[in-house]
Amino acid sequence: MSNSFAEADETEDKATAHKYKTQLEELESRTPKPEKSVMTSELRRIQQQLEEEVDQLRATRRLRDREKRKTVKLCRLVSFYYYVSFWLWMIYLIIGLGIKIGHYGSLFGVIATIAVICVIVLPFVFLIENGFSAERQYIKNLSLLTSATERIESIRNTQPTVHMNAECYHYELRTRTVTYTDANGNTQSRLETYQEKVVSAFIVEPFLFTHWFDSSDITLTDIRKVGITKIKMELTVHFGDQTTAQDFAEKFQRFQDEYRFRDVYVDFAVSTAVQGFEKRLTVCVGNKPCWISSLWFWLATVLCLGWPYRIAFNRATGKTEYSVVKTIFTNIPYTPATPTDADYTPETPSKNTEENAIYNIKTNIQGTLDRLNGDLSADEGDMPIKCAATNQHMNVTLQEAHHSPQTAL
Repeated sequence: MSNSFAEADETEDKATAHKYKTQLEELESRTPKPEKSVMTSELRRIQQQLEEEVDQLRATRRLRDREKRKTVKLCRLVSFYYYVSFWLWMIYLIIGLGIKIGHYGSLFGVIATIAVICVIVLPFVFLIENGFSAERQYIKNLSLLTSATERIESIRNTQPTVHMNAECYHYELRTRTVTYTDANGNTQSRLETYQEKVVSAFIVEPFLFTHWFDSSDITLTDIRKVGITKIKMELTVHFGDQTTAQDFAEKFQRFQDEYRFRDVYVDFAVSTAVQGFEKRLTVCVGNKPCWISSLWFWLATVLCLGWPYRIAFNRATGKTEYSVVKTIFTNIPYTPATPTDADYTPETPSKNTEENAIYNIKTNIQGTLDRLNGDLSADEGDMPIKCAATNQHMNVTLQEAHHSPQTAL
């Protein structure tokens, strides 16, 4: 199945590359030769369309990968397996006590002992997993549509934070005593060595930008007119222009060079956050069913009915997604003056400037086409934060960024 997906992706990438390569050839073969200003405008349009299509391809694959990963969540599988095992052992004990199965042989008595241990221990396993489950988070963040809308609006009006992280660690040799039973049924012990991860430092350094704005959707979609809808939230931070992206790349590289040899191993990562942001929210329109609450969730869990409750909750609710999108700048982006500006003076660009602009755009387009022809991957080593479209900051009000001392630790 994965091979068929990869082949389909490669075919789609090459078809997209061929389409935009054909557009470039048609543009350059026009007779008479187009004006350089027209050429630049057409190339920018092609580049923007290409970037948008590549973004759609990546988004589709990320969504497909997330859907695939959803079916392989080990903790949920283990929890469900233990839940089913618990009731099977419970049924065995009930039947065994009823017919006094221990009188039919010592093996049945041993199995009964194992059943007692499992019946006592297993509830704690899926009790812990239930506490960290997605259903628990949705129920915890359940609110009316008005409150949820106000909360999302507050998130949209809140400045994002971007941090560069470095986890420095090494492994140390440890020893422990392990007991076991030998072939003769005697209990023995031995010393065993193992490697333990020791984190020596976790370094966090903020990326200090100067301005930002929010480009999230204004409205929520696919909300049930009556009933409960789960909202899967996603946070995305973009660089507003190439200058900001280059500034971050340089600072992140310096950050890595500074701490690369702090310990034997160092893992680098970039994290983004917005105060008040939650990955899971729940909206209720109309009357909320009385059984959907934290009280009933924990009551069902304690009574070993957690999984039936979670299945019923998922069947009774709808689901949608909402993306919080922030764009950041390290300085105020330059916007060319327009004829309505008081200080506007017409300026004729030089020939070299136009040729350089055309060359740079062609280079960017060709680089994207080469990646498409080489089978574009959603995780091909791009920057942790992508640069937004070049015209995304037009006609928006930028907000000045404020970094508290706590953020700059």
